[in-house]
Amino acid sequence: MAIVRKMLIQFMLTVVSIILISGLPVLFLTKSLPLYWGKVKEVGTSLLHPGHLEYIRYKHSRPLFPDFVDPYFYSLIILLTSFILAFFLAQLLAWLTMILPEQIRAAIKNLLTFLESLPDLLVFALVQIFIVFFYKQTNILLSDVASVGEQRIYVIPIMCMTILPLIYFYKMMVLLSEEESRKPYFEFSRAKGLRKIYVLLFHVTRNTHETLFHFSKTVLWFMISNLLLVEWIFNINGITYYLYSDFRPEIMAVVLIFIAFPFFVFFAFLEFLLSIRIRQEVGA
Repeated sequence: MAIVRKMLIQFMLTVVSIILISGLPVLFLTKSLPLYWGKVKEVGTSLLHPGHLEYIRYKHSRPLFPDFVDPYFYSLIILLTSFILAFFLAQLLAWLTMILPEQIRAAIKNLLTFLESLPDLLVFALVQIFIVFFYKQTNILLSDVASVGEQRIYVIPIMCMTILPLIYFYKMMVLLSEEESRKPYFEFSRAKGLRKIYVLLFHVTRNTHETLFHFSKTVLWFMISNLLLVEWIFNINGITYYLYSDFRPEIMAVVLIFIAFPFFVFFAFLEFLLSIRIRQEVGA
């Protein structure tokens, strides 16, 4: 119960923070605290009556719900798929990298340091160029390079959203695995005759989970910021459309809360599982 209570308090604080942040444009424009607090109160009140919320589309007001639902789940599919792909591909690459000689690992880490410094927009442009080049060479269209009307595309936005998080996870996993491999238990396990790959899979990986759990939150917020760029570049009618088409505080608050909620639940569940495992290890 203590964990559930802690999670509920954290979520309530997250919602309050989003409401306070959504009113900041009014504060910056007017330099008036009374107007800012008035807008914050207005946003909070509007969230209690979501059925009355409206957004501007093509200079006309429309009810936010249920219009908001389909684009929301569309964006969520892109975001979740990219996150899961990036994590598991990075883990697979990290395992393969750790069985390579140290000199090759050093070269890979240097390459990753270079790749993670690439601007987001450059990566997105390169993906588009690759799709077009591949089509010209093979006459096979991997994905449309933009969404038109109600058409939905998945391959190219997921590719763009996966690449940089994959690099971040990959580098972090290699660094953490190297750190773990220098600890006494690693050499002790090897001395007992356990194969290196076995120790990596069942001991090193498990011991990196807690650090990766906290690191993944940073990666996720990076991906959410990139979602706005990806949906704008590829003309995707997703959740971030409501941010740049109607930048009113109440709309911004709804979008941010709906983005934060599923990932808050996801990470809360992972934290719960992690706490159970830690208690079991301490008890053992």
